[in-house]
Amino acid sequence: MPRIKQLLAWVLLLALVVGAGALILRPGPRDALRAADRLFLDGSYYAALRAYQQIDPRELPEAALRLGMVRAIRGEHGPAERALRTAMQGGLRPADYQVALIYLGQVLADGGSADLALRTWALADDCRSPDACAYRGPARALAAELALRKGDYVAAEAGYVAALGDPLREGWADLAAYRLALLRAARDPAAAIAAIGRAAPGADMIAEPLLAPLLPADTGWRAELAAALTADAESRPQRLGQIYLSQGLYDLAEIQFAQVRPESPSARAAAVYAAYARWMSGDRTTGLAQLEQIVKNRPDDPQARMLLALAYLSTDASDAALAQIDVLARLIPGTPDIHLALASWQAARHEYPQASQEYSLAIAQSGDPRRRGRAALLGAQFHLATAYDLCAGGLPLAEAAVAALPDDSVAWTTLAAHQYYCGQVDKAAASAQHAVDSGGDAESAYYLGASLAALGQQDRARRELIRAADMAPASAWRERAEKALALMP
Repeated sequence: MPRIKQLLAWVLLLALVVGAGALILRPGPRDALRAADRLFLDGSYYAALRAYQQIDPRELPEAALRLGMVRAIRGEHGPAERALRTAMQGGLRPADYQVALIYLGQVLADGGSADLALRTWALADDCRSPDACAYRGPARALAAELALRKGDYVAAEAGYVAALGDPLREGWADLAAYRLALLRAARDPAAAIAAIGRAAPGADMIAEPLLAPLLPADTGWRAELAAALTADAESRPQRLGQIYLSQGLYDLAEIQFAQVRPESPSARAAAVYAAYARWMSGDRTTGLAQLEQIVKNRPDDPQARMLLALAYLSTDASDAALAQIDVLARLIPGTPDIHLALASWQAARHEYPQASQEYSLAIAQSGDPRRRGRAALLGAQFHLATAYDLCAGGLPLAEAAVAALPDDSVAWTTLAAHQYYCGQVDKAAASAQHAVDSGGDAESAYYLGASLAALGQQDRARRELIRAADMAPASAWRERAEKALALMP
């Protein structure tokens, strides 16, 4: 009998241990959050969204925060704002509350509520702990970015200076330092060079991986800026003007182009670009008048006439545009660009057969193989955009583009799109795979996934479509990829 009692005691003890172990090992909402965070930090936004949706925000307000962050990255402004506000009302920790403020500001800015976004980011200054205050610098940098886009250069410069006053992770320090240099370059090259020196990472960098998706992806202009700052004073205004033009800072670009000396070899191009900058800034009347005056003063300037023709096209002044193209044909006969301009003119008038013919003439007159490939690619993209004569007319052009530009991922993607719509799905899959392997984008991954789905390779198709959605989460390609995923068995 005692032995039986002892055995029962051991059984009960074993049951308690097993039960306790089960309680310990059972995954809770925070385990699910950590798993979803790994997906988020890996850039797997499609899977992260679904993982966050499985967590009850009433148990874990951070789940609502993360859901709002993913939706913000996907460009879903309304749902993102609702999720972020739900999280902020649910009792976040101070550092998480700062993250919510930053993403909420970005959502408001992207949605057109600039003033409210700036007020939201300003709240990040009121931080109560070192962990929370680590997010103050990125909030200031994003506010400066918005001021820069609005053309408020004084506020932007002050914002970047303030951001650099806080410990920043390398990406945010680089952003603030190079933007500050960009704003100072025109008036004080030495100060701009000094600002770039502040982009070097320091020992007190604060890691902010949750904010990494908010950093601008376009960084190619930084090397150009550094080179322009060390160039000779004679060429610097022209080079800075080009950089400002590429960044959409049209008034700053126009000021730089105006500083090019009349006797400089770049003077003619600077005057044309200054007029173009005025046009792009939204002052269409003045910009157009400046281009017309340049053409009047220099009737043999093909670049000015080409830009004037494009300006006329964008304002539906098709007859005036054609008149400029006709003069260009006499100034530079036998030039492929004339046929490309005529193709644009005819496409704008929906005269697709004539436009297609002009693309063919441009290809025929292109002696250099790569130039011929570019003309073929433009023609193929015209057929793809308009769906005119896609298979008989566009597909051969896409094939010619790839033959001339075998390392161009855009050419391979354009070929894959034509092959897909023309029923050559096996060839489309191969072309899209080549595009992806050559550094292709979300469009390449989409056509690879769509082609694989048509071939019945559902698992591979799903992976590629998800990759397309993750590569450009705020784009039409994400929407198209998710529609295709929804139709899959």
